[in-house]
Amino acid sequence: MKEITKTFKLIWDNHKLLSILLIILNILLGILPIISIYFVQRFINALVIQDSFKFIFMLFCTYIFISIIINLCSSFQNYINGKISNYLSYDIEIMIINKIQTLKLKDFENEETYSLIDKLLNESILKPFEVFTSINTLLISLITLCSGYFYLFQINPIYSLILFIISLISIPYLLYMGKEQFSLHWERAELERKNWYIKYLISHDFSIKEIKFYNILPYLKDKYSNIKKSFINQDLYLLRKYTTFTFVYEFLILIVSATLIFSIIISIYNGTLLIGILTSVTQLISLTKEHTQSIISELYSLKYDTLLLNKLFSFINTNDTLSNQRLYDLKYVDSIAACNLTYTYPNGQGIQNINFEFHKGELIAIVGKNGSGKSTLVKLLTGLYEAECPEQLKINNISYNMYNFNSLHHCITVLFQDFVKYEFTLKENIGFGNIDNIKDDILMKHLIDKYATSISGKISLSDQLGNWFSEGQQLSGGQWQSVATCRAFFNEQSDMVILDEPNAALDPIAEKYLFQQFKSFVNKNKLGVFISHRIGATKQADKIYVMDQGQIIDYGTHEELIHRCKVYQELEEAEKYEVSEY
Repeated sequence: MKEITKTFKLIWDNHKLLSILLIILNILLGILPIISIYFVQRFINALVIQDSFKFIFMLFCTYIFISIIINLCSSFQNYINGKISNYLSYDIEIMIINKIQTLKLKDFENEETYSLIDKLLNESILKPFEVFTSINTLLISLITLCSGYFYLFQINPIYSLILFIISLISIPYLLYMGKEQFSLHWERAELERKNWYIKYLISHDFSIKEIKFYNILPYLKDKYSNIKKSFINQDLYLLRKYTTFTFVYEFLILIVSATLIFSIIISIYNGTLLIGILTSVTQLISLTKEHTQSIISELYSLKYDTLLLNKLFSFINTNDTLSNQRLYDLKYVDSIAACNLTYTYPNGQGIQNINFEFHKGELIAIVGKNGSGKSTLVKLLTGLYEAECPEQLKINNISYNMYNFNSLHHCITVLFQDFVKYEFTLKENIGFGNIDNIKDDILMKHLIDKYATSISGKISLSDQLGNWFSEGQQLSGGQWQSVATCRAFFNEQSDMVILDEPNAALDPIAEKYLFQQFKSFVNKNKLGVFISHRIGATKQADKIYVMDQGQIIDYGTHEELIHRCKVYQELEEAEKYEVSEY
C-alpha cells in the first residue's frame, strides 16, 4: 500500500490540478453509466404505458445528453492520463539515472545490482503510471459496481448481495496470483539478461565476424531458444491458473445473473413489473460484469506492479553509496602516496600492501604480467574504487575519500584499456574527455592533427562514428584508439594523466610513438602514469614499478631493474621474442 501512496504523492506533488480533475472525472465516469441506465428504463417504461410524447422526448434528450457527457469525460480523461504518463515516466527515468550516478564501480560488478538496474530500467519506468492507471480504473469500476449493486438491491436484495460476496471473495486469490507472478519474473532476471546478451552478440559487428567464422550461431540460437521456452512454460502455467479462475468466477456470476433475470421475466409475465426493469437489469448485469472483469484484471496486475515499485523506491531511496561527507574539491595534483594500499575482491584476488609516492613532473611506468593487479591500481588511482582504509591512499597528503568524486576528473585524465567506442559524433567522442569544454572545436582539431593523423581531414567533428546509426562511419581499431587518445588528452588542465594498457593492441613501433606523444603531453607540468605489460616504451620513465601477484615487487630505472628483478627480465625476454616476429 505504501508504494501506491508514494506513487500518488509523486503525481500529486507535480500535477495537483491534473490530479484533481482526474478524480472528478473518475467519479463522474463511475456514476453516469448507472444514471444513463436509469433513464433508459424510464424511457422504455414510458413507451409501454404510453406516457405523453413530451415526457418521452425529454427522457430521450436527457439520455443523449448524459451519453455526450460520458464521451467528453472519457476523452478528457484519456488526455490527462497521457499527459501524466509522459511526465511521470520521464521523472522516474531521471530518478533512476540520478541514483545510478551515485553508485560505485564495484556495484556494477555485482551481479545482483546489475540485474536489479537492468530490471528497473526495462520494466519500472512505466510502472508508477500503470499503478496510477490501475487505481483510477479500480476507482471507476468500484463506483460503478457499488452504484449498480445498490440499484440491483432496490430490485432484488438477495441476488445483489450474492453477486457482491462472489466478487469480494475473489480478491485474496487474485492478490496471491499477482505475488506469484512477480516472484517468478523477478527470479529469472539474470536469465532474461543472458538472453538479451545473446541477441546483442548475434546482432552487432564487434562479435558477428567470430560467430560466423566459428559457426556458433546455431549453438547460440539453441541456447536462446531453451531459455525462451522455459519462460513461455512459466508464463503458460500462470495463464492456465488465471484462465481457470476467471472461468469459474464468470460461471458463478452467470448462474446468479440468469436466475435473477428469469425471476424478473416471470414477474413481468405476471404483470407485477414493467419491461423497462428487465432492460435495466440486463444492462446493469452486463455493466457490472464488465467492471468486475476490469477489477479482476487490475488486481491481478496491481500486485505485481506494486512489488516492482517496492524494488524501485527501495533502490532510489537507499543511502547513496558515494559519501556525502566529502569536504574538499580537488584543485590540483601535487603528489599521490600509497601506504600498504590493499583492495580485495569478493573472490579474494586484488592487490596487497602497495607502497609508492608519485610527484608532479615525474613520468611513472607500472609494468607487470596480465592479472598482476595493474588495472585494479588504476581504478584506485582514479577514485573508481575506494581503498579498504581511507589513509592508505592520499592526494596531496589528504585521503582520496575526503575529496568530492566529481572534482577528481578536473585534475585527472585517463585512457582506459577497454576504452568506449561511443556511437556518437567525433566531437562528442573527444569532448567527453572534458565535458565542460566540449565546445572547444579548435583544441579538438589540434588534437586530431597531432594524435589522430589517420582521420585528420577525412572525418569532420560533426560526423557520426560507428555503424549503429544512419550515416555513421566505422573506424579501424587503431583509429578508435587514436580518438580515445584525443579524448584522454582533451583536458589540458589536468595535472595527472594515466594511460592504462594503451599499447595492448599496438605493434612496438606504434607503441613507441604513443609513448612519445604521452611524454610530450605530460612534459614536466603533469604527473604521468603509464600502465603496461610490455617494457619497450617504458624505458624512458623516471621510475618503473614492477607488479606481480597483486604486489609491487621492485622499482627503479630500466638499468637497475634489468639487473636485479627476475619478473622484469622475463618481460623483456618475452618482448624480444615478440619484436622478432615483426
